[in-house]
Amino acid sequence: IDYSDSIERFSERPVVKTEETTRNARAYIRKLKADGGTNIKDALVEALQQPPTPDALPLVIFLTDGLPTVGETRESAIKSAIIAANKHKRRIFTFGVGYDVNAPLLTSIAGATRAASSFVLPKENVEAKVSQVFRRLSGPVLSDPRIVTLDGNGQITTVAVREVLPRELSDVFEGDQIVLLGQYRDGNPLVFQLSGNYYGSQRAFDFRFD
Repeated sequence: IDYSDSIERFSERPVVKTEETTRNARAYIRKLKADGGTNIKDALVEALQQPPTPDALPLVIFLTDGLPTVGETRESAIKSAIIAANKHKRRIFTFGVGYDVNAPLLTSIAGATRAASSFVLPKENVEAKVSQVFRRLSGPVLSDPRIVTLDGNGQITTVAVREVLPRELSDVFEGDQIVLLGQYRDGNPLVFQLSGNYYGSQRAFDFRFD
């Protein structure tokens, strides 16, 4: 899907990668001209409305080198529209190039859909960043992760740790880290339990702090 003042598509729906579709896609890309504005909201809504492919991880890769300048340009309205349009619960991997991107918007869209964001600045190694994105596209190590705090008796407690951020965890991909901030309000031993879909099976991992 290419977007400027308007939205255009290579195909009516996602296609399987073959020699023919790859050749056609490259021919389509070579004919594109970089002009017009940047209609981020409509481009993403268009991508999210595509029918899902059976037995495949539903995802979108969104690439941009500019700020939203056409259509809806308010950050909060763009994010709300994308979340509302994401009926198939696609992960939206965002890829920003250059200085003229709205990094907080791209990061929040990726985070809200359990994906990840990447950014390439001028003179940075593009190949390394693209390799990182493709590594993630092979699927998460831990999907739909959830973390709870347990007291000394193994019961869930909501008072020992407060103001935990982020409230929703993104999927965890190979090589990623989970960074949480919170306020510890107790002096007793503490256990964090991280659970989720680990390579297709439900697993839970306990981390004890004395």
